[in-house]
Amino acid sequence: MVTRRSAARVASLAHRVKPARPRGSPAVLMVLAVLCLVLVLGASGLWAITHGLTAWTLDQRREARIAAHQMRLPPIAVHDQLGQPHRLFGELPAEGPAEGARAVYLVDAIYTRCQTVCRALGAAFAQLSRQLEADGMTGRIGLISLSFDPRDTGADLAGYAREHGARPPQWRVAAPDAPAAMQALLREADIIAIPDGFGGFVHNGGLQVVDARGVVLGSFALEDFHAAYALAQRHALAGGAGR
Repeated sequence: MVTRRSAARVASLAHRVKPARPRGSPAVLMVLAVLCLVLVLGASGLWAITHGLTAWTLDQRREARIAAHQMRLPPIAVHDQLGQPHRLFGELPAEGPAEGARAVYLVDAIYTRCQTVCRALGAAFAQLSRQLEADGMTGRIGLISLSFDPRDTGADLAGYAREHGARPPQWRVAAPDAPAAMQALLREADIIAIPDGFGGFVHNGGLQVVDARGVVLGSFALEDFHAAYALAQRHALAGGAGR
């Protein structure tokens, strides 16, 4: 028989007993939250790297960045084959380019010990150097061969310049004052240079058409160096301002 006292006792016990919580639920929720965060960050990174899922290869990514005016070489301090210091690219002063500055440059990345693609690039630049003179563009278009090999000395640069007939200011063969700055430039230009284990590098050779501020106007394979020159010439004749 249920009395008033026993009912009160049962009610008191029921009040004291708390519902059991599922074991480990906070940890499970934390794991799910981390997974969601990873998925969101991964999707955002993929979207950015592929330019909205439109560029799936390095070449497509480079073309998309150039078309969107997003590829810009950072300013870099260098010394050329004569040992002269220069600062390439960067913002122009309000009064315009400095005296002797070119409106646009053809730029390649080399290392002087290279016996394959860098020699071919040197031969292509030698042809372009003669073409610049024939077209009267020596004061408007410049050629820059930038070494990414920290072992390249001033004598190495001078030797490469002699071999290919590079004469400043029309064609500068240069190396960065700080190797880290060159690595930053290579990353921005989507240029890959990997040690091959035999004292050289595996790298993708090509030419960049770059304005005085460092904005990349076009990227061309070595065999298309005439097309690179045509773009540089159009830009220089237009005054080198804007696009």
